[in-house]
Amino acid sequence: MNARSEASSKTTQAGTEPGASDGFVYLSAESGPLKQRQVGLVPGSDVPLLPVSLPAALQGYAREQVAQRQVCDRLGTKAEAIEVRPYSRSGERRTWNRTMVADPDSLRRWRELAGPGGRAVLPDYLALPAADGIWVLSDAAGMVLARLGPDDGFSATPSVATYLLRLALEEAETVPRALYAMSALPAAIEAMFAERDIPVVSAEADLRALQLEPPRRFAHGELACDLRLDPRAARNRLASRVLPWRWPLLAGLLAVGFWAATQIMAIDALREETAQVRAATLQVVREAFVPDGPILDVRTQVSRALAEARVAASGQGDRVAVLDLMGLISDVLMAEGANPVLLDYSADEAIRVVAQVADFAAAETLAGALREAGLEVRVVESRAEESNDGVSTELEISARDAAQSEERP
Repeated sequence: MNARSEASSKTTQAGTEPGASDGFVYLSAESGPLKQRQVGLVPGSDVPLLPVSLPAALQGYAREQVAQRQVCDRLGTKAEAIEVRPYSRSGERRTWNRTMVADPDSLRRWRELAGPGGRAVLPDYLALPAADGIWVLSDAAGMVLARLGPDDGFSATPSVATYLLRLALEEAETVPRALYAMSALPAAIEAMFAERDIPVVSAEADLRALQLEPPRRFAHGELACDLRLDPRAARNRLASRVLPWRWPLLAGLLAVGFWAATQIMAIDALREETAQVRAATLQVVREAFVPDGPILDVRTQVSRALAEARVAASGQGDRVAVLDLMGLISDVLMAEGANPVLLDYSADEAIRVVAQVADFAAAETLAGALREAGLEVRVVESRAEESNDGVSTELEISARDAAQSEERP
């Protein structure tokens, strides 16, 4: 603890620290651990509040890492030499754009001095009240504490504070509506605000006279910025709980991966086998049953070829056996999705077929398919069914003679 911090501690005990309340104490070797309602303060010059430029989509640990790189580049230091703590208002925990920067050794020492009790450990400028549009200044042991709204603040010597305030006024998008001086200020600071016609008041009643609501202490989530909280320690505790599960989880993922690879290989093998069987089937059909023309429907074309072969083998001339004829008709009906209601064979070898189809177009398609199969087809009647939405078609079917078969393509 430096001499200025010791002086700040003594000033605190005298009751002139921010807020002049026994609830605040500057941490030192003599201060002892914090009591239940106390807030531990550390010099704000040791914990500057710096802005960072981060996209809103970047959140969590990744946001902290990018912010730390930006701060390291700005300060020209290594990541191990500083620790970055997010600072944000209440309700903006994921999209913060300011960081408190401190030395890791100092944070460790403050944590030990404060102990587990108390409300929080904060840089002293966060102990000042804050409000939008009102800047708050106070003096503590020769240091100027400043709160430039809920999102900004610093602690510095009077000369440095004067420079920082002048720079903040020049860069501010909107100048403050008032300066709330909680203690006597250097004349240079008061003159700087007077030049810009910014009222300097020292009491809450004066703020109300200006129709301004007095700033409030700890109303913007400051206590959540407790410097004792270590986000990395929380992540390490979480990792210690998760790590024992990593090997079983990894083994499970590997097992699932191997199973998926095996299934993919089996599916590929089945597809290849199916393609080979199809190719072999088409080759047999081409060699034995359909030597010429396209192979469109293997089942129908093979049935027709077998029927013709049986006729030739039985010596019945150019007439097709009734059973073969019915088999061929059944194949065509099934292929066309027709529902046979009646198959009747007459003495002249003509077969009467009554089938149900979806509509009249399907009836014409069925008759055409039977003709393509080499059969003589006469449409006796096609009518709509009252009991359902389909169409009932009646056909007389017989086999073509050899001459007609030779004329077919």
